[in-house]
Amino acid sequence: MKKFVIILVFVLLSITVMAQVNSGLLTTLSSIAGMRDRMPIEKLYLQLDKPYYALGDTLRFKAYLMNADFLKPSIKSGLLYVELDDNTNKCIKRIMVPVASGLSWGDIALIDKDFPEGSYTLRAYTNWMLNFGEDYVFKKSINISALSGSTLVKAVFKADKGKIQANLRFTGLDKSPYRLKDMQLRVMNGKHSLFKNTVSTGMDGSMDVNFDLPENVSIKDISIQAQEIKKGVGLIAQEAATLVIPVTLNRPENTDVQFMPEGGNMVNGINTRVGFKAISEDGKAVDISGKVFNSKNIEVVTFKSTHKGMGSFELTPVAGESYNAKVTLAGNIAKSYPLPAINTTGTTLRIEAKEKELEVSINATPDVLSSTNTYYLIAQTRGLICYTAAISFKNGPVKKTIGKDLFPTGIAHFTLFNSANQPLNERIAYISHNDNLQISVAAGKPVYSIRDSIALAITVKDNAGKPVRGNFSLAVTDDSQVRADSIGSNIISNLLMTSDLKGTVEEPGWYFEKNTPERIIAFDNLLLTQGWVGYDWKAIFGAKPPQPQFAAEPEFIVQGKVTNIFNKGVEKAGMVLFSRKPEFVRDTVTDKDGRFTFRKLFPIDTAEFKIQARNRSGKSFNIGIEVNTFIPPRFKPNGLIMSWYVNSDTVSLSNSATKAAQQHAQAILKGEGHMLKEVVIKEKKIVKESHNLNGPGEADQVFDEQDLLKAGKMTLGDLLKEKVKGFNVGPFDIDAPLFDNGMTNQKPKIDIKSNPRKRVSYRINEKEMRLIIDGTDVDQIDGYDTGDTPTGRFIFIKHFMDYFSAEDIKGIEVMFNSAYNSSYGIQFLGNGLLASTKYPHVWDWGFIEITTRSGKGPFMKTTTGTYLYKPLPFTLAKQFYRPRYTIKNAIIAMGTDLRSTIHWAPSVVTDKEGKATVSFFSADKPANYTLILEGTDLTGAFGYNREKIKVSKK
Repeated sequence: MKKFVIILVFVLLSITVMAQVNSGLLTTLSSIAGMRDRMPIEKLYLQLDKPYYALGDTLRFKAYLMNADFLKPSIKSGLLYVELDDNTNKCIKRIMVPVASGLSWGDIALIDKDFPEGSYTLRAYTNWMLNFGEDYVFKKSINISALSGSTLVKAVFKADKGKIQANLRFTGLDKSPYRLKDMQLRVMNGKHSLFKNTVSTGMDGSMDVNFDLPENVSIKDISIQAQEIKKGVGLIAQEAATLVIPVTLNRPENTDVQFMPEGGNMVNGINTRVGFKAISEDGKAVDISGKVFNSKNIEVVTFKSTHKGMGSFELTPVAGESYNAKVTLAGNIAKSYPLPAINTTGTTLRIEAKEKELEVSINATPDVLSSTNTYYLIAQTRGLICYTAAISFKNGPVKKTIGKDLFPTGIAHFTLFNSANQPLNERIAYISHNDNLQISVAAGKPVYSIRDSIALAITVKDNAGKPVRGNFSLAVTDDSQVRADSIGSNIISNLLMTSDLKGTVEEPGWYFEKNTPERIIAFDNLLLTQGWVGYDWKAIFGAKPPQPQFAAEPEFIVQGKVTNIFNKGVEKAGMVLFSRKPEFVRDTVTDKDGRFTFRKLFPIDTAEFKIQARNRSGKSFNIGIEVNTFIPPRFKPNGLIMSWYVNSDTVSLSNSATKAAQQHAQAILKGEGHMLKEVVIKEKKIVKESHNLNGPGEADQVFDEQDLLKAGKMTLGDLLKEKVKGFNVGPFDIDAPLFDNGMTNQKPKIDIKSNPRKRVSYRINEKEMRLIIDGTDVDQIDGYDTGDTPTGRFIFIKHFMDYFSAEDIKGIEVMFNSAYNSSYGIQFLGNGLLASTKYPHVWDWGFIEITTRSGKGPFMKTTTGTYLYKPLPFTLAKQFYRPRYTIKNAIIAMGTDLRSTIHWAPSVVTDKEGKATVSFFSADKPANYTLILEGTDLTGAFGYNREKIKVSKK
């Protein structure tokens, strides 16, 4: 990397001299450099302790956050967000971890009640990265299984004239069939239900399901949801998980084949390399072969894919001709695909990689070759300009020999521009200097016994053999329980390749595993056919260069604004921040615009800050506080992901007793003796300052302050949907806000336009809901007209559901049984009202008592001049539990230590000699262990190594 920096300085000097001669080139380079300086890109990679998990496991990760250009640790961001999203793209868990020197590590406990078994997407990002779209967000598919009592599904799908025929077979992990089980099935189009039915399995656990596929519906969005029904009750069993089975068809005739000319265009009379890529209907690569024919049906060239459905061939197109590829697909099915149209005029860009240089050929049609126009060739790697040249065709086609040493290792992006800064041709190529870190891991002996002490000697050197200081992460897993992916993503393939490409690259590690001629060609075919990420040229050269929409977060701060009743900033307002845990107080004053900032904060656990504002007179009357809060991004749906339990290879799954054994082992290993069943004595929840007519905590359901802390900014309506049993709402399409300003206490203006024949309402277990806020029945608020229809009442109550968030509420108490709702009926429902409504009895109603933090009823969320801020706290990594076997604890029963992750060390630091030592104990099961060690020297170089250790009984 140091050598490259020296060369880069020389290149920049050369570019400056050239640019002085050509002012147009100078303008182009200035625009590109200005964008990089203004909006530098970050790259992120996460190493996980293993590729998939069981419920009750802990997902552990090490994060490497780098600047994209030199791949050194990013100083732009100090906060990292990591989240797990389910198959519907709903975020199930999001955590925030601090980042120091581009490094961080943490964990997510996969608690059963939070994570149903199924497929998840792990995403990680900084707030700054959101400026560049989802392409730069780290993303990885994760399967979470419930090993105990899990259901496996063997699914086979066929399609016949718009009908889908599905054969589903349900078994346990031991392959025993689920005989004569009643299953509730739903055919889903995304989140919308198409069909619903109850079907019973046969003696072999199978069932046949046939349904019509609606027109204009993509098969990629169709799934079957299956859930066992409790016998004799007719209700869905609470313990039965919902199995999501994507409908996957792999009809050869629906294979997608795309042809992509090198440089972007097929131009008349110029020989062109054409890349191609074949994707089957299920989204996976498929190998093909075929022939290209012209319009006269004369064969022009033959082709065949070489790796993952990709390949290339040479073709000299002729103007006026059209070309079709007749492709041979699986099952000996033939299908024709058109090649791109032929341009009668234009330029081409071709790159041939040699050992030490790149041969770049720029050609054009005769009309372009005879012109005096000037063109610019610019090459960059990760936004860093490495080469540039002014191109003139006065001497005919142009050939350039460019040394690879002008580029760092990674993907080089070549673009040919015209004088108006319009990109004409683009091509990417991979540059390798074989300068990755060399990591060796040496075990003390060739074979270890169970419960043996294992010491690993780690040595890291650069490509010149010099020792390297660096920071690395080590994962050790049991091969009998975890199948580590040897050709999946790793720190090298991610930061040097896939993070610069759009879409999915299957088995990215394969391209770096061996440096053979076949793999070099396959790598080039990948780059011919895969899209790339980077700055948008239109944005760079536009009249108004884009500005960041998401601020960088170098540290955690509390920032906001104090406003008066006219929504203008209040200058020199005194601000005080109180923290509960840990206890401290900070103060500051607002600037001329009313803005304030509190720094050097470290939110942990259930962080909660109370912020108070006072004007110059020391009063808080008629002033409000706005706090800048993190707004979670909404990512595009991934589409349906095949869950681990569908068409699984049971050989790779642990047996059903593994999880229970692991839990038992942990108790034994920690010296806790036999694991006894836990007896939980629940204390009655009390909502402080509640107006509950039955007395505090006397309700069918109670949610206290601790329950609400976890809900963040969830609206009251969403909170009730998620927490309250039996709460449901009728259909509606209304999204009008209650107030213009969240801090005002003015009365809402409600425009009711309803259909008297359509009833929509909030209910609790089929009872009409009554909303009480701080003892006030919102139905009886004076001066508010809810209209003459049930829909008008629904609209009115919905405003309160949207107005309040969990942060505004101290507690929720739900009363729907007669033991609790009768006192509310007497208080709020007079006999005249009951007789005049559709629900004439007290037992027709359910009541929800909301206790707010302000305690002042429906129209005052918080006390004036105060703000309760509950940020996402830092999640600090828990230390990985390592058993230590000594003579003293040799009494521990054998067969109890069945760890799947044998060891996890997120921060292995090598010394000035490039050395480090890691030690741990083997478990109770003879097996081979896979060791994966990867990391960085923090100056732009990375290393990855995968080794094996054998553990036997003796």
